Amino acid sequence: MSQTVRETALHVFEGWQLTPEGAAIHRRERTAVIADVHLGYEWARGAAGDCVPAHSLEETLERLALILNRASIARLVVAGDLVESARPCHRTDQDVHRFRAWLLAQGVSLTVLAGNHDRARSRRASGVPEQTHSLPECDTVADWTIGHGDRPLAGPRTITGHHHPALRIEGTTAPCFLVGPGRIILPAFTLNAAGCDLVTAALPRDWLRAGFHCLASTGVDLLDFGPLANLRRLRAGARAGGRKRR
Repeated sequence: MSQTVRETALHVFEGWQLTPEGAAIHRRERTAVIADVHLGYEWARGAAGDCVPAHSLEETLERLALILNRASIARLVVAGDLVESARPCHRTDQDVHRFRAWLLAQGVSLTVLAGNHDRARSRRASGVPEQTHSLPECDTVADWTIGHGDRPLAGPRTITGHHHPALRIEGTTAPCFLVGPGRIILPAFTLNAAGCDLVTAALPRDWLRAGFHCLASTGVDLLDFGPLANLRRLRAGARAGGRKRR
């Protein structure tokens, strides 16, 4: 692979190396985990009447190439939502085929877990009962349970996606990891995700109790923004300031 990776102070959390591209790498298991790839985004937008140039597959492969240059990877786990739309689409099918072929050429096996987009797509595309044509709901890597995160996931240590955590600051959106004891929530791997703003959005109730730290990606580095609870206090402070000005 021709891409080169600039040396960065990569964040290691409970045995997982977290990368600016949005992957969690377990070096001993030679496994990388990503979530929310959403291949076929442009085709789904096109079906809705928008004109969006083809880009998601190329961007995905470029980012994966950077990840494969960071460590020796033999397996990639996509923790749900490999595709954008549940609607049958031959161009999305072609993108998925090229995605799999590219990984095979790199010597990397692929495990795709069910996400909310993937489940609907597999049911519609198969024409057979769901249980005979379904993706696995979870996988295990080094005693960590991997799943999409739209449904409860059992296990003392979990890695999930689904929520697309991000920070929005002065018009810039930075995808984020959330990390806490025995938990990692991945950012969306696609660059098309608007993101769930960790300062202003309504968040799952258990997130503040989980002791999460926010690690925001600049694209080349991860920046530790500290406890999620502290970021939420910024929201409360901004609201209080707004009331005083009025």
